[in-house]
Amino acid sequence: MSKTNKSNFKPMEEEELNEVMRIIRAAGLQAEWCDAEVGVCNNPVKCGFPTSMGDASLSEYIMIPKKLIGKNPMFVPVSGESMIDAGYEEGDMLRLQITCTAQDGDNVMVAIGDECTVKTLFHDEKGLTWLIPQNDSFDPILLDDEKEEVRILGIVVAVEKKSERVSYRTCAEKVKQAKRQLKSTRRLSDASVDDALVKIGERVKHARQWYAVYRAMIDLEVETPNNYGAFCSRVAGLIPEHAHLPVARELQRMAVQSFTRPVAMWSVENAPVSGMRFRDYLSIAQAMSQLLIDFADR
Repeated sequence: MSKTNKSNFKPMEEEELNEVMRIIRAAGLQAEWCDAEVGVCNNPVKCGFPTSMGDASLSEYIMIPKKLIGKNPMFVPVSGESMIDAGYEEGDMLRLQITCTAQDGDNVMVAIGDECTVKTLFHDEKGLTWLIPQNDSFDPILLDDEKEEVRILGIVVAVEKKSERVSYRTCAEKVKQAKRQLKSTRRLSDASVDDALVKIGERVKHARQWYAVYRAMIDLEVETPNNYGAFCSRVAGLIPEHAHLPVARELQRMAVQSFTRPVAMWSVENAPVSGMRFRDYLSIAQAMSQLLIDFADR
């Protein structure tokens, strides 16, 4: 697995990634840079009967946000079903805090002699130490230090769920559908585009808002960049009575910051307008895109 962090990227790549990060956060989603590497143990730990860890050297690294890790972290793959009720499933990754101490109720990785397992730690009223599986099909394990060496290796602090791969066929079909949609949109007749312009004109309350319409048309390839004059003439010819007709030089002034990019990449943190005005521009652009797609499906 490659080691990925901000320092790996060239200045332009980092600028683009920062822009993507702003877009994600503006959408209300949590996002952090993965800027700390955590080793992955070579062999899976058994969530079942104890099993040998074998060569415990690190085979790879996973990048995660630095603020999520404490001291001495490590990832270990899950094998078995004894902790399934705790949410640990085959193929998951357990993030461990390497430590030799733990409290009752902690899910721990324990070495019993030369074998390792993950279970819940518990001490009974007599002070005996038990490892409790989180699956009723497995029995608790009573530890006996006099018979075998027992060592707590770490506490489970998080579980990273496995992500199933999507088949090539499924991805190819989704792309094919998207291409068909784009192709049909590009085949829109001039009359259909004109109908969409007339319809979207009802939502335009300021002359500069026509830039949102123009940008949406560029994204769907029914208009070309830097064609402001022809676009303005087209709108004026269709709806001459409109109270806020576009002016080429005013539209050009809007083509700055994130507004120079496809509508899907517009960011309120990097736009020529802000607040409610930004939302109005975005709403008009999205509405125009939908109108063009709807007209293409007719």
